[in-house]
Amino acid sequence: SNHVLLVSPSDMGNLGTTLRTLLGFGFHNLALVKPAVDVFDPRTIRASMGALFQVNFAYFDSIDTYQTHFAHHLYPFMTNGEVLLSKAEFTPPFTLVFGSESSGLDESYRKLGTSVTIPQTKAIDSLNLSVAIGIALYGTIQTISR
Repeated sequence: SNHVLLVSPSDMGNLGTTLRTLLGFGFHNLALVKPAVDVFDPRTIRASMGALFQVNFAYFDSIDTYQTHFAHHLYPFMTNGEVLLSKAEFTPPFTLVFGSESSGLDESYRKLGTSVTIPQTKAIDSLNLSVAIGIALYGTIQTISR
């Protein structure tokens, strides 16, 4: 089944909100590349509103380690991604990849799959991580149902 992968997430609240958002859109698998916050941190549990206990999650030492376990099509979400979310075609099984709140994904992730961007105005540098994930999941579902 399809996954969301977070690379070095550092905010407990965002992780909890992400878990809740995953469940809300019918996604049940979350991968985290270390270093990453603890899913059992009380702030994460509180923000997840119980979703933590309904989502499968696993930690990986690197993206390479993740890829040895899952042969998914990777879709790194980047502010300068090559394909607009509304135009992307997601081939199952797939993994939506997101970077940390502070730095996003570095350029090396671009070569791992089809990089996707969520259009936004120039008034901000980037979206909040859990907001971007929510938009991406909604867009993914819309694309698949076409």
